[in-house]
Amino acid sequence: MTKIAIVGAGAMGCVLGAYLTKGGADVVLVDPMKEHMDAIAKNGLIMNGGGDTREVIQMKTAYNAQDIGIQDYIVIMVKGTLTKVALEGAMPAIGEDTCVCTFQNGFGNVETIAETIPKEKIFYGCLNMASLLKGSGEVYGNLFGDVHVHVGSVVREGLQAKAGELIAELFTKGGAVSNYDGDAIDMYVWEKALINIAVNASLGLVRLRGFEATDVPAFQKLLLDTISEAVAVANAKGVTELTVGTFLSETLPNAAKTAGDHYPSMAQDILMNKKKTEIEFLNGAVQRMGAELGIPTPVNETIANLVRTIETRYDLQYYPK
Repeated sequence: MTKIAIVGAGAMGCVLGAYLTKGGADVVLVDPMKEHMDAIAKNGLIMNGGGDTREVIQMKTAYNAQDIGIQDYIVIMVKGTLTKVALEGAMPAIGEDTCVCTFQNGFGNVETIAETIPKEKIFYGCLNMASLLKGSGEVYGNLFGDVHVHVGSVVREGLQAKAGELIAELFTKGGAVSNYDGDAIDMYVWEKALINIAVNASLGLVRLRGFEATDVPAFQKLLLDTISEAVAVANAKGVTELTVGTFLSETLPNAAKTAGDHYPSMAQDILMNKKKTEIEFLNGAVQRMGAELGIPTPVNETIANLVRTIETRYDLQYYPK
């Protein structure tokens, strides 16, 4: 049985673990949230889905990777700001043949992992899923799109393709349709990242959910400018399949059908939890890559600077009583 450790078992990590378990993998959730891990170990993971579905999935849990044994796959699902720390903590479970995967938001996590792990062992991809941690041991998870998990690898040869196809098969058997996408993976990663770049920070800044903001002309102009800059960067990096028109007319509306009624993760960080955000892996990454390529990205830079200011001054924020 394929052994997989999910390092970072918040909402999305638990959802991934559930689908892999249902697909036949031997999964262990690794997270320091003691109450959350204890609840799952005792009662199983309660996973709520679309159409009022509710499942209980039994999985192993651990507070750290010290004693879980060598795994076939390590899936890193912490926020990008914690990738390096999480990978260091996962080292006791990483053997000579262990593959390390990231389905984290945005850009920069693969590079962080590559500082420690050989490139031929690194897998990355993107998810067409929405998730929410409802309480200790309980999550909400929903799927959208025709393919729910896109898997790719840094090195695209026979052995890597086989390993990528194996984890994709486990996801699909568990109910989350997955493909190993080879050379097409960067297009899918950019397409998913563009959704987060477009709305994750901006919805947090305007304190609205997607369906409450996207019919406002001023917000529509903000989306257009943000995405135009990001697509220019993607095209310059060789992802030429992406266009502004297709993204705004097809990709974003399709995502909004299932995710437009909740606050995206960065909005939750800014408005509800006052946590360090992933801005440097989204709009901040567009700013950074644009500077390297000589492409102006003033709107993404402004959005990133506003979020940086908020998260630096959470203690001084005014919240109406």
